[in-house]
Amino acid sequence: MNDFKDLFTDNLCIRCTGRIFANVDSGLTNFERGTRLAFAYKSFYGPFEESNTCRICNGVFDELDKYYNMVNDVIGKKEYKTFLIGSKFDPDTILEEEKIQNKYGNKGESIKKEFNREFGKYFSGISGKEFSKDADITVEINTIYDNVNLIIKPLYIYGTYIKKRRDIPQTRWINGSGDSLESLIGEKLLKFTGGNNYKLHGSGREDVDVMMLGNGREFVMEVDCPEIRNFSLNEFMDEVNNSGDNIYISNLEFTDRKRIREIKEAIYDKTYVATIEFENPVDEKKLHESTDKFKNLTISQRTPTRVIGNRSDLIRKKEIKYINIEDIHDKEAILKIRTQSGTYIKELINGDNGRTVPSLSSVYGSELKVKCLDVLKIER
Repeated sequence: MNDFKDLFTDNLCIRCTGRIFANVDSGLTNFERGTRLAFAYKSFYGPFEESNTCRICNGVFDELDKYYNMVNDVIGKKEYKTFLIGSKFDPDTILEEEKIQNKYGNKGESIKKEFNREFGKYFSGISGKEFSKDADITVEINTIYDNVNLIIKPLYIYGTYIKKRRDIPQTRWINGSGDSLESLIGEKLLKFTGGNNYKLHGSGREDVDVMMLGNGREFVMEVDCPEIRNFSLNEFMDEVNNSGDNIYISNLEFTDRKRIREIKEAIYDKTYVATIEFENPVDEKKLHESTDKFKNLTISQRTPTRVIGNRSDLIRKKEIKYINIEDIHDKEAILKIRTQSGTYIKELINGDNGRTVPSLSSVYGSELKVKCLDVLKIER
């Protein structure tokens, strides 16, 4: 009982008093809980004067309107539907609160938790926005220095692309020089979103000199700090497709970060068309016999010399579904090739000095080179 009497001589406001016992009586706000405790105190000990300078909250719960205006000013014209509130309090305040709660049995909740909840309800009631743990905007309120920091969730757009050129990589070079498929799409996307950066996540990639045709390759564009979240994907698609860059996108939809993992983990066969150069005029009979040997054949591919600097030196087993002859003309042949995902096609043809076994060169018995290569279809 003496502890109870001390409760109202500890320079605490009604709300902070109620919060000490937040986990004792559910269904009440901390202010309501504190009010009941005050009524019980008056019944035993008579009237008391509530502290005007609470040693814990220092009146922070009376300043929700001030913080709302601060947050609104920082958000400005950024588009969002959902929000999440976080806060920072003086470490001495947190320690003082823990000390008092321990004195009365440690049955309460923290001032941070209550402030986040109460300000979140206040903010939602005025703004009309909804709370979410996966929010478009996370608001961090520093009550020590009275400032606001925003964490803006990236915007994600799924689609498929076709690349009808042989002179650009899929993603930007480290030094940022030159065009890439990523930059040709991303720079236009910044105009629609007002973001400050972008990244293309592809479901695999093709070489710089390889065209991506057919049904296209899946990708997700990630935009950092978007100002605008709602815009016409069709207008954006037209902007890219009519730019003259020979890059074409389709099947666009807004998505989330989980989609990146899904497309990167997807495993599909791929069908290619390759123009092959021979040292001498093509021996048609010999080429037919050679390509027939690759039907449903598993080959061994050691990491190609051309990419060994970027990838681990491993031996991978890959299945070749078929190599079909489409056309033969003098010292060239056009082949249609279907393989397991991750097969190095150029090395399947040239052998890479014995690092791919068997190769079409080794089976045919002559050095063969890929003149040009296109991804014809991803078999999804």
